[in-house]
Amino acid sequence: MHGKASISRFLTKKTALALVILFAVGINFQIFYRSYPQTFGPQTPELARDFSAYYIGAWRLFHNPTAVYCDGVQPGDCQIAGEPQTFRYPPCFLLLFAPFLTISYQDAFNAFNIIQFLSIFALAFFVFRLTEDKPLTLASVVAVIVLVNPLLFLPSLCGSYSITGFLHYRIVSLHLQTISPSYYAGYLLGNAHILQNTLIVGALYFGYVKKPWLSALMFTFGALDPRAALFSLPLLMWYNRGVIRKFVAGSAIFLTAANLPFFFYHGVGFALFQSNFRASINLFDFIVYDYIPIFSVASIGLLEMGTIIYNQRTQLTALQTAPVISNVSISSGNDDIEARLEKAMRRTELLTYAAIGLAIAILAAIIGVAFLR
Repeated sequence: MHGKASISRFLTKKTALALVILFAVGINFQIFYRSYPQTFGPQTPELARDFSAYYIGAWRLFHNPTAVYCDGVQPGDCQIAGEPQTFRYPPCFLLLFAPFLTISYQDAFNAFNIIQFLSIFALAFFVFRLTEDKPLTLASVVAVIVLVNPLLFLPSLCGSYSITGFLHYRIVSLHLQTISPSYYAGYLLGNAHILQNTLIVGALYFGYVKKPWLSALMFTFGALDPRAALFSLPLLMWYNRGVIRKFVAGSAIFLTAANLPFFFYHGVGFALFQSNFRASINLFDFIVYDYIPIFSVASIGLLEMGTIIYNQRTQLTALQTAPVISNVSISSGNDDIEARLEKAMRRTELLTYAAIGLAIAILAAIIGVAFLR
């Protein structure tokens, strides 16, 4: 009995959640470790990996700014193996890659992937703080979704498999790259959606602790993929409630300061819109790593809103079932508190449903455009 009591005191709810998060970080490390040896060399003999878009984009920003958003090899490009991918993200993101130009392309690729993995530790902290006061089982599920993103079924993963092959690779022969194809592809190609996930969840965390300026700063650089950034806005507004004006002002200031100068620097900002609207590729196509920030925001949002509604209903039920006190003034006070709590609960539910509805509408619009194009 004494041993069981000691274990119970040690394995608290927060400790259990921390262990789940550490386990998920360990899985993420295994994914990174398995993908690392395969990152040396181009994606195909003719085409470089996704990281080439960032590296060559940053190179062109300083050496050939009019060609930042151009396809293929351009005059003056530094030499890499394979044709570079095309950069199609906001120009402010290139500022993060300027330091990588001081080392070779392959060294920069490796350094960037290491930084992406190290950012998982910050992501783990953000997730822990956002979920530590939530039900343990649900918090653990959300932590695994954010840190591992186990996409066992997606239409985009089925196209290259037969039904038999799909079941084999998803159920019979489970490997790390099939448990988490999103993170695996992100590390394998050097794609920045892993880093974007940390930045967006970081923006949610700083909104949660009511630091709107830091939340706005993280959101600014987390807007690498506007689809994920747009999808996260309802939850960001919710976490920043009470300081919403500072968050909106901070986001406007940071987004403007980070991007507006590029419109006056060889027209780089205008080239962004021209290249994306005239691109031959479908900008609304979802690749496996695109789901990382979207699923993270969706899982955290559903957990947050569900917990709020449950807690308010529990409080209202407890108040309604409390023993009746004969004192008229106290009874009247309880009725007033109950009415206010019920009104607050209705308001919270409406805001919750509105936020969820807006997020679903945004995601549906993105997916709908993808099918219509």
